[in-house]
Amino acid sequence: MSELRSAIEGLRSEVLADLPDARVEEDFGELHRASEAIEAEKLRRLAELDRRRTYQRDGHLSAASWLAEAHRMSWGAAREQVRVARALGDMPLTRRALEAGEISTSAVRVLVSAQGADPQAFGRCERELVQAARIHRIRELQRAAGYFRQAVEHEHRINDEDTLYNRRRLHLSPTIFGMVRMDGDLDPETG
Repeated sequence: MSELRSAIEGLRSEVLADLPDARVEEDFGELHRASEAIEAEKLRRLAELDRRRTYQRDGHLSAASWLAEAHRMSWGAAREQVRVARALGDMPLTRRALEAGEISTSAVRVLVSAQGADPQAFGRCERELVQAARIHRIRELQRAAGYFRQAVEHEHRINDEDTLYNRRRLHLSPTIFGMVRMDGDLDPETG
């Protein structure tokens, strides 16, 4: 880690105005690729911390609350990172493509969202969706993921009352200020 920090300090010492356009552009591309690799490693380590429940040591009820407090993140950003880190555990092809630098973290978020529609159906289609992430821009990938979700919803007959009832969920978690945050989905009757 000290080598990484030293490299960043070396970059900070450069006077950008003195560098040619091509060099700044090339450096930007390398930094972007490096930040994607670092993000993949952060997610891998966050998943392990979540699995080990190390957040409980500091009195937190969830990895997201620990992440938000320990690293001064917004609650929503912390929750999203934990969600992505957890999901990647069930998405081996997606995880490998991210770690290899073949897909971006933005593409991973789109795929994680699609996986949430039906993890089993996603598992059957993961190879094709990862390939779509490799070759398409995010906008087109979002469209492909939308088609996947529509197909899953059609397959599950989302309008069926029993299906809606079974897909209910409610998550409550305390915030740092003593409030309770709610997140969930309710069927029409319960709602």
